[in-house]
Amino acid sequence: MSKESIGFRIESEKRAALDQLSQAMQCDRSTLINEAIDAYLELHYWQLELITQRLANANAGELGTEHSEVFANLRKRLQSKLN
Repeated sequence: MSKESIGFRIESEKRAALDQLSQAMQCDRSTLINEAIDAYLELHYWQLELITQRLANANAGELGTEHSEVFANLRKRLQSKLN
């Protein structure tokens, strides 16, 4: 995958925290920022997909989700993160 450079402003305390964390994890700041962006995108795309599905279900008259289904989905996501 090709990479591009991007610039943005960040509070100095956040930059210092990134630098401290990158040193402790023995990686560079860019790696940490990329990992954070990956996690952010994954979470928000997952939420968007779920909302879209639920809206389609609601529009089709299929309202509500069983709690067992919600927890099963959460367990599945957690397991995939741990593996």
